[in-house]
Amino acid sequence: MSYLFNILPESFEERLETENLLLRPYQEGDESDFMRLIQENSVKLNPAFSGRLARVRALEDARIQVQQLRTDWDNRKVFDFGVWLKGQDTYIGDIALKNIDHKIPKAEIGLYFTGWPETKSHVQEALYAVLDFAFKTMQLKKVYLRLTQANAFYEEVVLTCGFIKEGVLRNEYRGVDSDELLDLGYYGITLTDYEQHRQVKQTGSEAMV
Repeated sequence: MSYLFNILPESFEERLETENLLLRPYQEGDESDFMRLIQENSVKLNPAFSGRLARVRALEDARIQVQQLRTDWDNRKVFDFGVWLKGQDTYIGDIALKNIDHKIPKAEIGLYFTGWPETKSHVQEALYAVLDFAFKTMQLKKVYLRLTQANAFYEEVVLTCGFIKEGVLRNEYRGVDSDELLDLGYYGITLTDYEQHRQVKQTGSEAMV
C-alpha cells in the first residue's frame, strides 16, 4: 500500500473553493470544455503539454481523457483539478499534482490556464488552493514545478506563491514529436517554506485590516 493511502483519510473534500474559483476533479460532461480550452491554447500548451495535445484531437478523445483523469484520481495516482469561475460556470484552466514520490513524499504541479495575463490573479488563487491541498490534506513535504521557456511567464506567480527557483535543468525535456532538447526552470517549495509563507501572508493581511 502506498504512503498516500496510509496518510490520506478514507474520504476527503475533493472540491476546493476559493473566493472566485471552484476546483474539482473532472467528471462526465466536462469533455467539451476540456477539449475547447486545449484547442484554443494549443500554441501556449506546446511543448510542456504536447502529450495531452496529441491525445486530445476529437471530442471522443477528450471524453476518454476525462475518464482516465477521474480513474487516476480515484487511484490516488494524479490529483488533477479543473478550474471554474464561481457563479459563471466558466472553465478557465487545469492544475494537477502528479509524479508523486511516496518516499519523500513530494509531487509536481502542472498547470495551464486560458486568457493569460487577464487570468493571472486566478492562477495565483488556484495555485494557493492546491498548495493547501498538497501540504494539509496530502501531507506532502515538498512540491515542485518545472517551466519551459515557452511557459516561463508563470514564473512571477510561482515565486509570489512561495516557490524558490532552485536552478535550471539543461537539456532536460523533449516534447512529443520533437528532436529539440529544452531547458527547464525548476522551482520548489518545502513544507517549511509553505508554513513560513502562509504566516507572512496572514500577518500582512491582518496588518491591512
